[in-house]
Amino acid sequence: MRASDGMSPPVFVVSTGRCGSTMISDMVRKHPAMLSVSEFLATMGATVLRGRKVGGEDLFRKLNTCRPALQAVLRNRLQSNEFLYPIDSPDARYGPDDLPPILAVTLPHLTDDHDDLWDELGRDLRKRGRAALEDHYRFAFEWLADRYDKTVWIERSGASLLLTPLLARRFPDARFVHVFRDGRDTAMSMQKHRPFRSLAMLASQLRKRGLDPFSRFNWPGTSPWISFLMERRAKRFSAEKFRAAQIDLPTFGWLWNGMIERGVRHLEALPRDRVLSIRFESVLKSPEPEMSRFAEFVGPRYVDTDWLKRICGVIRDKPPSWTRLSPAELAPLSEACEPGMRLLGYES
Repeated sequence: MRASDGMSPPVFVVSTGRCGSTMISDMVRKHPAMLSVSEFLATMGATVLRGRKVGGEDLFRKLNTCRPALQAVLRNRLQSNEFLYPIDSPDARYGPDDLPPILAVTLPHLTDDHDDLWDELGRDLRKRGRAALEDHYRFAFEWLADRYDKTVWIERSGASLLLTPLLARRFPDARFVHVFRDGRDTAMSMQKHRPFRSLAMLASQLRKRGLDPFSRFNWPGTSPWISFLMERRAKRFSAEKFRAAQIDLPTFGWLWNGMIERGVRHLEALPRDRVLSIRFESVLKSPEPEMSRFAEFVGPRYVDTDWLKRICGVIRDKPPSWTRLSPAELAPLSEACEPGMRLLGYES
């Protein structure tokens, strides 16, 4: 399958996470012709891209079933700021045990009528016959694009950089925007973010066992076995131990660096016209030319002067966070990030 008539080829915004990609999603949502598909890959869990041909009923069940990892997060009120479903509202239809993953972020990002929207989309998904998993996803995203009068869909999920090779195979017409940020600032943000604390703990556990956590065989979303480990961990999850866990900054620097070193290699294997790189700091300093580059990459017809003025008028530059660290804290963090920083063209 390729983009349907009138629909431009899709775009994936990939990154390590905690690097400004959420800001990109929010700006895309305000574009008159772009559909922002936010955190779909992330909230669907480690099996999001596993499986080939499935029926519409099976696909609906996949998008509608709250898996143990998400249940553990919601039961213990550990959801991140990106989580949008009003689960604590007395009017909420779903709770921690039965929330459809697509309602965690993706559909509430588009509308306040997210429950009704899922009812409608779900009905049409269930009518579909057997098809490749990616074709079902494409149908769902194009269904949403048509519903909101958009002509291109752009998926953005945190920590999606290492999914690039599989996404490129499953969506051969797709293009990729790599958003990145100074590794030291990214690591500091990861340390305060619960999903990345969990990812750092998982990656560190794999490393201790002599496994490469950044290999496609061991990374959530591409691994044939890691989802089973994550579900076992979720069933034995202790919120008290999780909150008490001490994870130092160099560990997050190592996590960021591993994703960057492997992810840049994946991106370099793609044709140049399928990849656009955007530095977060450049967006803060010069938002209009940077976002104009983004729109031009999506397609010349998406360059919209009014949109650019609207989204760029609220962006403010800010000093890097790592400058607040003491020399003793900064040195090991910088050492952990140095290979990735050099790959991305940051000065030493």
